[in-house]
Amino acid sequence: MSQSLPRSSAPVHHRRTLLVAALLVGLLPSAGPRAGGSAAPVDVRYAIEVAGIRVAELALTVTPGEGGVASRLVMQSVGLAAAWSGARSELATVMRRPEGGPPAPLRFEAVHTKRDREREVRIRYGGDGAIAALALRSQGRPRPPEVPEELRVGTIDPLTAFERLRDWLPRAATGEAEREITLPVFDGRKRVDLEARYVGRTPSPDGRGEAHELSVRLIGRYGFDPDDRFIELPDGDRPAPLRVLVDAANGAIPLRIDVPDRRTGPIITLLRDCLSERCPPPG
Repeated sequence: MSQSLPRSSAPVHHRRTLLVAALLVGLLPSAGPRAGGSAAPVDVRYAIEVAGIRVAELALTVTPGEGGVASRLVMQSVGLAAAWSGARSELATVMRRPEGGPPAPLRFEAVHTKRDREREVRIRYGGDGAIAALALRSQGRPRPPEVPEELRVGTIDPLTAFERLRDWLPRAATGEAEREITLPVFDGRKRVDLEARYVGRTPSPDGRGEAHELSVRLIGRYGFDPDDRFIELPDGDRPAPLRVLVDAANGAIPLRIDVPDRRTGPIITLLRDCLSERCPPPG
């Protein structure tokens, strides 16, 4: 008998869920920085499930270089989700890590494709970290940005936010940094504030060790609507925060993302750490 997603995961809502999930994995902390301020490499794979059905897979890589970092996130729908939309998103960032300062973006690019459309985003940043150029294209044609300019000021892209969280988590866990952090994120099409709060240590999902637990809120500033179920709108309902479990022993790899009171998901779980086992390259 064929499987089907619940009505609450109808195709349009389901595609929004995938976009939010891609944003989440791109923003979650992993291994902290090595001595000298260079980022530790990352190569991990994740699965996204809705109502017990796998709907997408993600690949996240971080590659340190001389004085900088390159990061890439690829999300690909699978199964019924692929049959509906064939959704695929690829985000790539190059950033610098100034001595004594947080990671700063240099350029960000994103390509979002479905069966019937393709959207591209290119952002360039100046030496002060401010946006110097922004280009959006839909079906190969230029389009003006919808997010107001005043909401873009002071923002960073999702993968630079990931690097900043990588710096914050180990310090928050030891009391060297505040237990809460807010990051203003702009991906060219949407504007969101990510608020992360360090809760403490808890048993890992498999019960074999410990995990750092984070409580995460996503506050939509532009480009979201009430159908984006995990986004908190300033004048709307306040959904339950996401629970994030991050491995406390094995390089602080994110293990699981869910909402405890929402049984149908989505649930994001770690499939493989490709630094310790062989994995195919990201799609």
